[in-house]
Amino acid sequence: MAQPKITPIEPGLLARVVAGARYMLSGNVPDEWFGPGEPPAATAPDSVAGRQSDFRTGINLTSKPRQDEAVTFAQMRALADSYDLMRLIIETRKDQLAKLKWTVKRKDKVGTPANESAEPDARCDQLVEFFQSPDKEHDWNTWLRMLLEDLLVIDAPAVYPRKTLGGALYSLEPIDGSTIKRVLDQGGRTPAPPDPAYQQILKGLPAVDYTREELIYMPRNPRTHKVYGLSPVEQVITTVNLALRRQAYQMSYYTEGATPDLIFSVPETWSADQIAQFESFWNSILAGNDSERRRTRFVPGGVKPFNTKEIALKDEMDEWLARIVCYAFSVSPQPFIKEMNRATAQTGAEQALAEGLAPMQEWVKALMDRIILRHFGWSDIEFVWHEEESVKPLEQAEIDKKYVEAKILHPDEVRAKRFGLPALTPEQRADMNPAPPVVDNGPGSGADDPGEAGDGKEDDGDKEALAKAKKAIRPINRERAAVVRARAAMSGAIEQFLAGLAESLAELALHGSTEKDEGAMDYSPTAFEDAIERARWDLLAKQVRKSLRSLAKDGVAAGFGQLGADLGDVPADVLAQANQNAIAYADSRAAELVGMRWVDGKLVQNPDARWRIDETTRARINELVTSATEDGWSASTLANAISEDKTFGAARAEMIARTESAFADAEGNLAAYAESGDVEGVEWITGAGCCAACAALDGQRRALGKPFPHGRGTAPAHPHCRCDVVPVLIDE
Repeated sequence: MAQPKITPIEPGLLARVVAGARYMLSGNVPDEWFGPGEPPAATAPDSVAGRQSDFRTGINLTSKPRQDEAVTFAQMRALADSYDLMRLIIETRKDQLAKLKWTVKRKDKVGTPANESAEPDARCDQLVEFFQSPDKEHDWNTWLRMLLEDLLVIDAPAVYPRKTLGGALYSLEPIDGSTIKRVLDQGGRTPAPPDPAYQQILKGLPAVDYTREELIYMPRNPRTHKVYGLSPVEQVITTVNLALRRQAYQMSYYTEGATPDLIFSVPETWSADQIAQFESFWNSILAGNDSERRRTRFVPGGVKPFNTKEIALKDEMDEWLARIVCYAFSVSPQPFIKEMNRATAQTGAEQALAEGLAPMQEWVKALMDRIILRHFGWSDIEFVWHEEESVKPLEQAEIDKKYVEAKILHPDEVRAKRFGLPALTPEQRADMNPAPPVVDNGPGSGADDPGEAGDGKEDDGDKEALAKAKKAIRPINRERAAVVRARAAMSGAIEQFLAGLAESLAELALHGSTEKDEGAMDYSPTAFEDAIERARWDLLAKQVRKSLRSLAKDGVAAGFGQLGADLGDVPADVLAQANQNAIAYADSRAAELVGMRWVDGKLVQNPDARWRIDETTRARINELVTSATEDGWSASTLANAISEDKTFGAARAEMIARTESAFADAEGNLAAYAESGDVEGVEWITGAGCCAACAALDGQRRALGKPFPHGRGTAPAHPHCRCDVVPVLIDE
């Protein structure tokens, strides 16, 4: 019988089997060649999985907030109050955020166009009124500043939502964040209700327990390995300590020191008695007598003074400290450093303002949205900040123009964002690029007319007249740079004036009204009328006059140019008379706009003024006050209605500026026509999509100085009018 073949076992395989058996029996790791080794077996139960940090054992047993931190709440507050520069920066940042305008609106659905945003409803009005005084004691600005103080200094802002007996939200009361101690669950996080999440420590004892729903605690800069937030003050604590010591050093220059400020070096030949006699004499005539110190003194030869104290001046170290602290709060250091290039300084200031405000705006929005959702139960409503332009109207117009030209924004988006206007209609779009009007200049003026001589040729005089007539009928560019500049300046002045007037009227509604019965207020229409009367309409008239004068004179230049005349070739007396007439209109219209007229260089009331904006303002305020009285509005509701009313908004200011600039431009044209001697009248051109009254005027002519039905001898006929006129030459 054949012997079976025996295959020997590989030694390496046998070694691995033996090593595996040894590990199973004894737990010893098999030998590895410089391997990582096996980790020690986990000892904690499965419930520890996901623990946020390796917090100290028994951390909930501490009786003081931040007890385990190197820097306490009290120290941070002391630093913020002791260092003048830091306190100024904190207050500046609070001022910047508190002055911003805000509102409450319904959330837009995804994909909703900018000009089709959801309209606010009654719930929005209810929230706006509630947030005017969230804690029923302070107004919005003061309430917000209290929260920002704890946010910026200790990063522990806390709000207590106080409830009514029925369980509804009554007020939102700020609480000193330094008294709030966080409680951690097994995972190192804030426990969910009904377990207490926070304890308020008063007099060193845990006084009150709060759940997550009973207290709003929102640090802006939490970290996984820390229980409390990291405030900007704590971020620069070393720098602030250094600055405080430098500040103390500079103060000691004026308050401390054993060495006199001035030491005299006397001649070596003087004895001790002579030195003592001179010292007594010198001190006796100066001590306690300020008037003597300014008189001339004579001293013996060889006596020389030495100043022993260095002058304490600002140096590079002060600037470095200021830059660090300002950077921590995203505030421009420009006021605290040496002068720099103006453009660079302005750019840096704007950048610091934008970068610093945006995160804090987001924090406030998150807080308010949380309150709206949790305590009012409305998930479709949000808190929003009004966009505030940091540039002038003219600069903003140029920015918008570039965005539209680069196809980043659509014109309709700019209309909705800047003025709240709807999208352009097809007629308006057609009117944006009107076709040049064709005018029949009569026999002998066209190429089809063979001419009186019958030879098909025109003499030089006919050619010149034809060229002149064609130039005269070209409409003037109503969006040229001079118009845009003057209109923007006028719009900005009117908007600022109306905003200030709205603010004063809203303040009157809040503090000038009296309570007549429970839940209702007694408003005095006369008080509001007097407040409007006291407004500085005369200052607005002077600001508007400046823009109207500039635009009317430019209208004169445009009128002569439309007639084919080079402004340099216009006789000086003719140009001066045209400008004088145009300026006279600008002065009269600026006064009439606010219900005034000029008498001996002074503005006085004009009861016969037309198209005056102060009457519209009075009428609207009277409507609001009447509604408030009849419907029993609260003072804050009326104040908010005044502040948000479109009568005081940017859209109305823009409409007024656009209309008045069109008037001044056209009146300047008429002044040029009248003084040129070449124009006998004007012809009306109705703009596409304008009103029926203007459509009836299309093609009608009027002699210079004769009005159209709306009472003026030129276009426009009314606000938002898109019509124009062209001159009719005498030789036509």
